[in-house]
Amino acid sequence: MKPKYILENYDRILKEIKNPKIIFSNDLVPFLENFPSESFLIYQIDFLKQDTTTKYSVKNPIHNLHPKGSKLNLEKADITEEFEIFIPKILDELNISKKLIRLRQCSKNENTIYLLQRCEIEDLSQEKRFFLYCYHSLKNENQKIKKINKEQVFKLKSRKQIEQHIHRKQHALENLAHRLIKEIDPTNLSELYQFSNNYNKIDCLKIAYIYLEKLLRFIEKEYRNYLNLNSKIPYKSSLIKEFEITNKFKKVKLQLLGSNLNNHLLKLAYEPLLKISTKNIQEKLTYYEFNYCAEFIMTFYKQINFSDMSEETIKEFLFDINFNSLQFFKYLTSEILEELKAQENNIKKIDILNQFLKNYNQKQSRNILKYKPNLPCLKEQIINWIEEEIEYLTKKIKLETNLFPNVTNNDEKIKLLTGLSVAQLSCFFGLLMETGIIKHKNQTEVFRFISENFKTNNTEKISVDSIKVKYYNVENTTKNVLREKIIELLGLTKN
Repeated sequence: MKPKYILENYDRILKEIKNPKIIFSNDLVPFLENFPSESFLIYQIDFLKQDTTTKYSVKNPIHNLHPKGSKLNLEKADITEEFEIFIPKILDELNISKKLIRLRQCSKNENTIYLLQRCEIEDLSQEKRFFLYCYHSLKNENQKIKKINKEQVFKLKSRKQIEQHIHRKQHALENLAHRLIKEIDPTNLSELYQFSNNYNKIDCLKIAYIYLEKLLRFIEKEYRNYLNLNSKIPYKSSLIKEFEITNKFKKVKLQLLGSNLNNHLLKLAYEPLLKISTKNIQEKLTYYEFNYCAEFIMTFYKQINFSDMSEETIKEFLFDINFNSLQFFKYLTSEILEELKAQENNIKKIDILNQFLKNYNQKQSRNILKYKPNLPCLKEQIINWIEEEIEYLTKKIKLETNLFPNVTNNDEKIKLLTGLSVAQLSCFFGLLMETGIIKHKNQTEVFRFISENFKTNNTEKISVDSIKVKYYNVENTTKNVLREKIIELLGLTKN
């Protein structure tokens, strides 16, 4: 049975918001009267003391059913005399009878009081009623969705099923949230969470976005081990997590910008900080990207001695945390090439390259966490590049000394014909290496072995570059074909 679309009621309310229809008071009043035991408007009055004078300002009122209404701490307490003397004047300005009001002290700010005016739901404007209707409808809908989702997950029997379920929910929520952001079109992040005094269409769309984000946060907290890390991280989540690392972020930022690093290396090291600090409404920052950048800042703060921060230290740190951007790879290889230029001949160059190869092989680097998930680990990139340089120079030396062996005609060499495509063959050998069936560590030599010893129905001469590209970029169709072949092999073992 096809799973029910979880945002069906969201879509219904969004249609009402986008295509306003005449909703009579009788339609919304009973709905809203179900919530509070009483109905009142809340005026916030802020007092400002200046020497011997006291001034005040009165904010536009909100209803106690408003999203902000539930967040106010309305303590029943005696109002100080210095503020109470202003109340008659304020009531007169607002044209409110003293019989209809109550006063409350703000628990967080002694210079703020709240004036509560009794009112009927019918007295609210149609726009206000519709705004409150959207808010409470979506709030209730979220509770239902959370309950249904927990029940559905509880019935699932495997991790794979739970992952697929959570990924579908993330995808649906993220798509709708993205659509809402385009319609709201805020100028900055904070504007997404601010309401106007007009209670218009945009305010209602913001309510819908806020509650969609609450659902995303619910999934994030409840099912963090099953999340699709390539999904966009909710803005609230990123803001909360940023707050947790704020002090460390500021410290790392100041130290980097105040360092004596060369501009190129400084830009590379500063890139993860820039990704977090300059995110905008339209830019997609995934869980994976945010987690890496946060880990980068935390680790930098713990490991780097700020008083002795050299270029070598930063390069070692970037290597250790697997900062596998192509720009950093080019930075490291350009340094090696500069050192090779100073050598007299190719033999000395090979010796230098072997020293680099030994050093990089012995270095520790994180394999699971990496900056660019679609690129090989930095250690793998560097080692493969050095090996290819050594191989090229070795061949060059043989040619120069006329010791290059006679190469037999490729047409005469026997190659095994395989029923797999080049992409499938590359993926299959990748599986053999990952499972330890092939334990040869030099990937370039494995690629060359495939090139020299196999051919396909469509390709007589398979290039090493073609194999490498397809090895690192495996398509789902390729995986599916190989999976069927492996199942077929398993079937043959039963005979």
